[in-house]
Amino acid sequence: MKILIIIPVFNEENNIEKCIDSILHQTYKVSNIILVNDGSTDKTLEKINFLSKKYKNVKSYDLKNSLPKPLPGKKIIKAFNYGLSKNKLKYDFIGKFDGDLILPKNYFEILINEFKINNKLGLASGVIASMVNEKWLIENMYDKDHVRGGIKFYSKEAFKEINGLKESIGWDTLDEMQLKYSRYEIKVFKNIITKQIRKTGDRYIKKKYFNQGKVMYLLGYDIFLALVGSIKFSLKESSLMPFFKSIFSYFYCLVTNEKKIVNDKLANFIKNFRYRRIKEKICFNI
Repeated sequence: MKILIIIPVFNEENNIEKCIDSILHQTYKVSNIILVNDGSTDKTLEKINFLSKKYKNVKSYDLKNSLPKPLPGKKIIKAFNYGLSKNKLKYDFIGKFDGDLILPKNYFEILINEFKINNKLGLASGVIASMVNEKWLIENMYDKDHVRGGIKFYSKEAFKEINGLKESIGWDTLDEMQLKYSRYEIKVFKNIITKQIRKTGDRYIKKKYFNQGKVMYLLGYDIFLALVGSIKFSLKESSLMPFFKSIFSYFYCLVTNEKKIVNDKLANFIKNFRYRRIKEKICFNI
C-alpha cells in the first residue's frame, strides 16, 4: 500500500532534514513526500530543494505569494492543498505532517497494521512529545482521542469522504467531526511517540484563545457550549483572560454573522457530540 505525505513548511531550515530523515528510514516505506514552502523567510526553500534533488521520492514546491508569517488554519491547509494538487501518484494513505517532527522508525508500520485490522478506521496517529527541562514529555493539552494537526494520517477512502481538508481555522477539528458523522473511527495510539522539536502552539500563542473562540462559532457551538469551552480554557491556565478572549471572539463572530464552516446537520451533530462528552465527564466524576 502506498503512502503520500505532504508537509507545509515555514521557517524550518533547522528541522526539516531531521524530519525527512525520520520519514525516509521507516520500517514501512513511504512512497512519496511533498514539501511545500509556505512563505519562509529563512533558508527553508533551499533546504527542501536540496532534499528533493537528493531523494527521488521527495518533491519540493514553493507556494508563491504566501504571507511571510506563521498563521494557523487557512494558510497551512492552502499550502497542503497546493502540494496535493501537484501529486501525480496513486496513494492508499495520506498524511499531513509538520516539518519539525521526528518519527519513531516503526510509526507507519504500526498504523498501517491498525488500518488493516479495522476497516472503519479513517484517521489515526501516535502522540506528540516535546522537550521540557531536558526531558521528552508527552503533551497533554487536548482530548485523548484528538489527532493533532501535525500528524494527521488518513485512509484514502476517509479522506475522500470528507472532501479533503478545509482551508479554514478549525480544520483539524472539522475533519474529525466529519469523519465521526460518516461513522469512521479515529484512534490515537499512545505507544507511538513522535518528538516535536518546537513546542505546540508556540507560534500562535498571542491569539490562541481568540482563535479558539472563533473556532467554536465556526463549528456551530451554541452559547452554552461556548461558555463551557471558554471556562475550560481559563481553568487550564488559572487565569480569567482566556475566558474573556475566547468568549469575546465567539460573540464577535455571532454579531457579525460570520459564515460557519458547517451546515446545519453537521452543526447539530457536533453540538450533540459535545453535550454527550459533557454528560460523560459529569457522570464519571460523580
